[in-house]
Amino acid sequence: MRRFLVYVVGLTLGLVPWFSFTWPAESPSREPAFLENFYGVKIRGQRAWIVGYYGTILYSGDRCTSWEIQKSGTKEALFQADFVSDQEGWVAGSYGTILHSRDGGKSWVPQSSPTKEHLLSIAFTSPREGWAVGSRGTILYTNDGGATWVNRSISEDVILNRIQFISPERGWIVGEFGVIYQTKDGGKNWLKQKSPIEVDFVSGESRNLFDLIFPDSKAGWAFGLDGVILRTQTGDQWTVINQNGAAPKGVTDHHLFAAAHTNGTLWAVGERGAVIVSQIGKEDWRHVSFKFPPQALNSIDFSPDGFGLIVGNRGAIFRTLNGGRQWQRIRIVPQASGKGIGQVP
Repeated sequence: MRRFLVYVVGLTLGLVPWFSFTWPAESPSREPAFLENFYGVKIRGQRAWIVGYYGTILYSGDRCTSWEIQKSGTKEALFQADFVSDQEGWVAGSYGTILHSRDGGKSWVPQSSPTKEHLLSIAFTSPREGWAVGSRGTILYTNDGGATWVNRSISEDVILNRIQFISPERGWIVGEFGVIYQTKDGGKNWLKQKSPIEVDFVSGESRNLFDLIFPDSKAGWAFGLDGVILRTQTGDQWTVINQNGAAPKGVTDHHLFAAAHTNGTLWAVGERGAVIVSQIGKEDWRHVSFKFPPQALNSIDFSPDGFGLIVGNRGAIFRTLNGGRQWQRIRIVPQASGKGIGQVP
């Protein structure tokens, strides 16, 4: 077994040696992608999974005290993970990749996918019912835990970036050109909603939406290109909220790629280290006090007790244990000198 050390960089940016990282003895010749891009993070209680470039899956079962590399069995990019329990989860990736685990990721098994399109988001409403969406209007559905996936794609050639359900019947999809789709019948029908930022392909404009969150069954938010933020009170109508003084100048200038919520607070992350926060219902968006490095931050997630992670390009991992009041950068390095070192900017 090869052992890896983990370092964190706190608010003072001082290095503190911490913890350990395990790489299986039967590792391939290629080093783990510590410096490559991480695209998704999923937290469940004390557990966390990070997915990214070249089939990378990192796992921690103790709020980042230690890490393991889980064997994905693929070299495809992995974009998002979803778990319905501590043991059962799925990962979606490029070229139709869908992976499934029944043992918390100790083993990942590829599922048969009816598409070669990139799958950017995956969401399960139960251990049996799940959805995956991606490029060229791709929508996949399963009602048997992924043993079989049915293609329910829409007719539009549009990239669908994120799907989320608040109940088995009601869900939303957001994507390229600012499109928003909604279902009220468990995905039997997906109806396009009126989006205040949607543009036609022929317009040449870019108005992408990358993520959406519903902290409860009443209100939701969507985030996208050029820092746009949309809000809905009922799920049926959407309005732009970061105009006319709703946010201080400069706060929402950068693209926003992902969002999460914890203890009444909304978080959004994006390009050039953008991390903004607002109290739910107040729309008082502001930058966090911790200065994140100027690189793309692609995903964020929290557990109910305030444990949270932000991940991004070039191996970026940031952790909080108190709901975002303080952040630490995690640095993963192997004990063997010069091998797979996670650099800190």
